Amino acid sequence: MVRKPSLLLMASWLATVQASISSQCINIRLQNRWLVGDCLTGSGTTRIESSVYLQNRIANHEGVLVWAINGNFGASCIECSLSISPLTLNCKCRPTWGQHVPTSIALDEHIAVYNGFLLSDLGGTPTPPSVASSIRLPEDPSWKLVYANTSCYSDNPGTCPSPTVGNGLTCSSGGTSVTTSDGVSNCFAFRWPISFPVWVTFGALQVNAPSGAFRFNVYDTTDCSGGVKGTIEPNELGSCKVFNAQMLAFSAVPLWNGQT
Repeated sequence: MVRKPSLLLMASWLATVQASISSQCINIRLQNRWLVGDCLTGSGTTRIESSVYLQNRIANHEGVLVWAINGNFGASCIECSLSISPLTLNCKCRPTWGQHVPTSIALDEHIAVYNGFLLSDLGGTPTPPSVASSIRLPEDPSWKLVYANTSCYSDNPGTCPSPTVGNGLTCSSGGTSVTTSDGVSNCFAFRWPISFPVWVTFGALQVNAPSGAFRFNVYDTTDCSGGVKGTIEPNELGSCKVFNAQMLAFSAVPLWNGQT
């Protein structure tokens, strides 16, 4: 379990500068589908470790790597690696029919360094954070989340008896869980695998994360709108956190310098 991040203050007056990855970063690597580098902040020789989650930026389109929000290329690509000058992601990706084929994509097209932070502009011009975390991307960024005191929510009248009352089961006796190996979940609501939409509500959660490098935000809507209604802080990982109402979704917030 790691401590809460200690923050390295960045000069607020420093203008945002966009620069190429190869000119600003060393130790550039691919780690758990994250592009990682130690990059210059623009303040002398100071560097920070920063990262971008490529899984949410790149897709496999019929055996060809392309830029796409929430692209999920890792679901159908194998043997991925980086090459330098130019910085390129190389994989073998499977089309709808046939075997995996070699393909590559130049990462400098939509990823650059902004005051030390590796950021993608695929969703628009990025704004670098005003502070940097001293926490490094964990070797094991996985976590497992267990729902407790569950009920259900649906727009279909009569489907769920009451979305505000749970079944009273504790985290240790709850049977529904969610896991990830990459440590990323921008907004997750558990939908039952049936023909009409029914989501799990929960009155408590337990999250186990080997690295401890996360905060979890909890919401009472399926799309994580309406503001954060509860949190699980790093020092609460491993324990069963009870909320004062039934919740519907959560997000995992990495505490390192990582754009998801």
